Amino acid sequence: MTKASELNVTWEWEQAPGVMARELKETWARIEISVGDDWVTLVQDHASGASRRSIYAPLYPLAEWIAYNWWFLKADSRPASYCNISRARRPKEHPDVLRRFHQRHGMRSSGDGFLWPDLLIIPEGRETRLVWSRDRTSSREHPTRFISQGEAQIEATLVSDRLGLIVTGVIARLEERGVRGTPLATEWQSIQAADEEEAEFCLAAARLGLDPYSDARKFEPEILRVAQELGGQVYVDFLNAVDPGLIGRTLNWVKQARDKVNELPAQASESAALSLREAIRGAGLRHHTLPWRQGWSQAREVRQALELEPDEVFDPTELVSSVLDITADPGIQAAGNVPTQKRPLVVVGHSYPATAERFTLSRALWHVIYEDDPFFLVTAAYTDRHKIERAFAAELLAPAEGIAEELGNLRMISAEELERIAEHFRVSTFVVQHQVENQLGVA
Repeated sequence: MTKASELNVTWEWEQAPGVMARELKETWARIEISVGDDWVTLVQDHASGASRRSIYAPLYPLAEWIAYNWWFLKADSRPASYCNISRARRPKEHPDVLRRFHQRHGMRSSGDGFLWPDLLIIPEGRETRLVWSRDRTSSREHPTRFISQGEAQIEATLVSDRLGLIVTGVIARLEERGVRGTPLATEWQSIQAADEEEAEFCLAAARLGLDPYSDARKFEPEILRVAQELGGQVYVDFLNAVDPGLIGRTLNWVKQARDKVNELPAQASESAALSLREAIRGAGLRHHTLPWRQGWSQAREVRQALELEPDEVFDPTELVSSVLDITADPGIQAAGNVPTQKRPLVVVGHSYPATAERFTLSRALWHVIYEDDPFFLVTAAYTDRHKIERAFAAELLAPAEGIAEELGNLRMISAEELERIAEHFRVSTFVVQHQVENQLGVA
């Protein structure tokens, strides 16, 4: 995956004498979509075998798809969890879930009989992930196939701006050509007319994976209660991860966890975790373009500050305490605090195996050291921040350099070797495999 600075969508209006529907006829265009230096609309013509970087289609279906899925494209990060889990560990999602995922985030769902790029648009916090795939086979129904594939992270506000320009450009074109009162214009007007409170509700519903105008309405009291009880990043993290059917019960658990971590008495001297936080932050925070690189770098800072050798095992319980308080919601994994004069406490919501609990506590430690909010959640979500904390935990517990030392000159790793290294660092084999594949390039 790359960090791209630009998403560009350009078009030139074309004549379409054989098209009858006015909204399609008047918005027929030559369309180009690029991400950085890559052309998402790169196609190959079946007949000639020649390629070009533009497609010919009406922009109206694309603009309508953007408008009807606007809130999902801005705030629904739930599909990111599916995309970030390896195929071997990926749960078999219900067909309805996958269909909604592609309808809401897949440009190909624009449809109307036209072949659009297989481009997924997934908001992940401050950034939006774009994933586009090539067509592996040709279709008799269409004269071309898309031959480009790639993946990139782009600033979320830039993506929203570009998508909004498509909608406004199409509406303006139709008005110029005397076509008014389309479903697109009506939908976009309602979105633009939403006041701050209504817009916040729509974003909250989208974070829950719910349509703000239909299935979210029965959850409205719970959503409003969450807005009253939680604030800041905790509010967003909660909505990104909670099961909508368990909002009330899970919110009560979060409030109880918050009370529990705040009830701890102050200590006479500053805790080791807070001393580490001050030392790290006093040296200045470094920033990387990709979230996982940020997490790896921060973990190395912490291990260096703790004077740990690459193959030395790190124990998170030396810096944070934990208690178990079971929650029914699998999306909320733990809650903790960043106190000023006491040892951080993490309330773990599930009875995990020892390796998984160490990973959860290490993710919590990232919040203690690098975040400013006094209360935080560790969740199953996969936004950019969660990618940072997961990469941090993996590198903190099983550093790539230490794994490399254990591997020696091996260029392939067996299941037995994987288990041996995982046992040494007291982590799961998945963590070691992830480190090996993503940092060491060993098969």
